[in-house]
Amino acid sequence: MLLQTLFMIVCGLTAVTAQRVLALPDPKSCAKRVKHALWTDPLGNTHNYFFSWLHPATASLEVDWLDARNVCRRHCMDAVSLETLQENEFIKQQLARYGVKYIWTSGRKCDFDGCNRADLQPTIVNGWFWSGSEAKVPPTDQRALGDWSNTGGDGRPQPDNREDDEGEPCLAILNNFYNDGIKWHDVACSHEKPFICEDSEQLLNFVRSRNPEIPL
Repeated sequence: MLLQTLFMIVCGLTAVTAQRVLALPDPKSCAKRVKHALWTDPLGNTHNYFFSWLHPATASLEVDWLDARNVCRRHCMDAVSLETLQENEFIKQQLARYGVKYIWTSGRKCDFDGCNRADLQPTIVNGWFWSGSEAKVPPTDQRALGDWSNTGGDGRPQPDNREDDEGEPCLAILNNFYNDGIKWHDVACSHEKPFICEDSEQLLNFVRSRNPEIPL
């Protein structure tokens, strides 16, 4: 049931982008993808990461949330999904190390068609998920399970959905932007930021199944 739910959410996200769609991976780009860091999780699984600010072609590039995902996806990666507190700490260390002001993650609030189910309400609490891995983000009122900031532009705990026109359905990490440390913030998806990509097993397996001759 959970997999079906997440599939429906992802389908809804694709639909809400209308003419802007998720990019398909390019096999040759996947084979040549740049890896700036490797992290091993507590279960022994390795994760490869790309930091946009370290690569000459993207060093000065800041893009909106969907474009960040698509740059990653063309290389069999996706915007980073912080499914554990340990991975979150690793990524925060990278922002601190390089002095990066903010980045996009794959975090997204379900606020489109198909998001009116009772278990997702209110969506500002129960509707967040990692679009890169299709895993749910813990409810935002369970503060110890996430890393939401206690303040923002209006001085309110995050997420606060403070931008009236567009809302703030995308999840960014901000580096002490409000004197709050390195923390999660809900942000309008049209804002432009650097980004971190993470290997996507789903996309890598997709390319492997159709291009077995290409080493990934």
